[in-house]
Amino acid sequence: MKYHSPQPATTAMNSHSSNMTNANIPRSLQTSQRRKTISKRRRPSSQLPPKAAVFVLLATTSRILTPQHVSAQYACNHCENIDNGFVQIPGTNCAEFVQCASNVISQKFSCQGGLIFDKNLSQCNWATSATCGPDPVCPSAKPTRRPVPVAAPDIIEAPTPLTAEEPSAPTSTSTQGTFPPTEEGYGLVQPKPPSAPTTVLTSSMATTLPAAATSSPMMDASGSGLQPRREEHHAAVWAHLNANKIGISNQLLRSAHRTLRSLHGNNLDAGELRNYAYYDFYGALRSMVEEGYAVPMMAGGGEQFADADAPGRQQRQPLVARNVFYLGDLAGEDAAAVGLINVATFLSQAMAESIAAGSCDEINEDVVDGSLPASNSCGQFGRSYQDMTCSDDEKFMECDVYSDMEMGANPNGRPVAPFFCASTERFPFTGSADYIAGRAPVDAPVPNQNGRTDVEGCCWWGRGTISTRGVCQYGKLNYYLGARAAEEGRPARYPNIDFCVSPQAICSPQRQDSSIEWVSGLFRWIDDVQSYVSYNGDGGVEWSYVQKLHEFVAGGMTDGLFIHSVSSIVTQGCYNAPCPGYRGEQMTDAGVRWSYFLQVLEALGLPVKALQS
Repeated sequence: MKYHSPQPATTAMNSHSSNMTNANIPRSLQTSQRRKTISKRRRPSSQLPPKAAVFVLLATTSRILTPQHVSAQYACNHCENIDNGFVQIPGTNCAEFVQCASNVISQKFSCQGGLIFDKNLSQCNWATSATCGPDPVCPSAKPTRRPVPVAAPDIIEAPTPLTAEEPSAPTSTSTQGTFPPTEEGYGLVQPKPPSAPTTVLTSSMATTLPAAATSSPMMDASGSGLQPRREEHHAAVWAHLNANKIGISNQLLRSAHRTLRSLHGNNLDAGELRNYAYYDFYGALRSMVEEGYAVPMMAGGGEQFADADAPGRQQRQPLVARNVFYLGDLAGEDAAAVGLINVATFLSQAMAESIAAGSCDEINEDVVDGSLPASNSCGQFGRSYQDMTCSDDEKFMECDVYSDMEMGANPNGRPVAPFFCASTERFPFTGSADYIAGRAPVDAPVPNQNGRTDVEGCCWWGRGTISTRGVCQYGKLNYYLGARAAEEGRPARYPNIDFCVSPQAICSPQRQDSSIEWVSGLFRWIDDVQSYVSYNGDGGVEWSYVQKLHEFVAGGMTDGLFIHSVSSIVTQGCYNAPCPGYRGEQMTDAGVRWSYFLQVLEALGLPVKALQS
């Protein structure tokens, strides 16, 4: 993914921090000079000062990172085998590191005293908590060869139509998860794609829309990509997030490693837990704010084209608008505050959906008659994921279900087998997932709540930071961001991934693909939550997410009903659970999701009136 490399918050604000006054602070995030925040846990004075309000911190905190100009002082190019990322500088005991961009060193950083580079987080962390790791070694010299001309990476061209010589199945192995390990009853098999789709999936899954040099709120003239759209108040949001990135990493993104270890003890394989990194989150968020994704413009029930007289659909350029993650209105007084709370609300739901579980894949947790059915991959808590279809006006976007589709989820570190799907010809029945309540796995038909004992066509379990599940959600992801968008001539963030063929690509274990789970979650947030509007019988607006978000911020972020309604939209599809078509009572984890929201606010350093004296 291409995006501007994140700068330390204090660096971004350094040029005007001395002129910062209370008048610059969004009203809903100001803290009174006469009122003190009560904190039960006070940090030692040697640590960074407590986080209070957005700009108060930015104006007073010393630099966590100090960027420096890159000089030719290295024995070799340590970024030679690293496309994009960060790596420590040998001989500095992890006190310094560099940023890699397109296999070259782009910038050098020095951590503040008491902090060192953490290779697991790709950022500075407290020395007592960080993992430094061995120094990188110089890559071996490569033989000299003639350069091969390559296409410029700044333009995404419409893909060439498939020919008979091209393979009809995905070629990437990075999306393959695990299958049941016993040979009798389940069998150890290799995942295979369905036989019907013909879209090619290559191993290069990290292709993204380019970041252009100029800003534009709409489509670029050629129709080949989306130009970044930046507004003035965005800088305040980015600076605040970067100023609190250590808290976001330790208190949120790495929380599963701490809490699950205390919960499961020796039964937890921490090495299998998902490593969520701040820069993956930050990069995906910034890209979805500034670039978003293309949405075809419709008229009269059909798609509009810029060159409607072109002979074939593949040769015509569709007219598109764009959807983006909402960071508040430019004209709004509290634009940055609204944007930060939208980010906080997203993160709190991501905590409940995936981060706190340490897993990109949905976890099997719906106990039926004392067992965890392996057929829960077809749907948990009474749902059937392959039957979660789109409404009539979006029916054309949803994925088809193929009986011979086979794949498995990634290991989750627990004594519970990951989800998998396969045909009844391969597995006539499935038993229990693994040990539950001291009982051994059952190698006999074990039904889920819907009575399913097989896993045929059941590849649509939840994946990503905000779980994408069901044939409609995967189909829309593919239509707007995946291979289908590219095939139909629209800008595609992942033109080589057909999410209807390889939904497991969202949870790819490859480091270069780690942004996909964030982008898919942000896409679902934009499509399902941010755009949510419910109308009453008279056609008037009954509940609007954006409107309620503004009211929530204006009220000091104390209305727990707002978070409850958002949780209802994420889990059941309406703002007032239980929702039509959902089998079950009111949400059982509403209190947990509210506690996650408060945890996110604390990590972001955002004050809540109800928590102050």
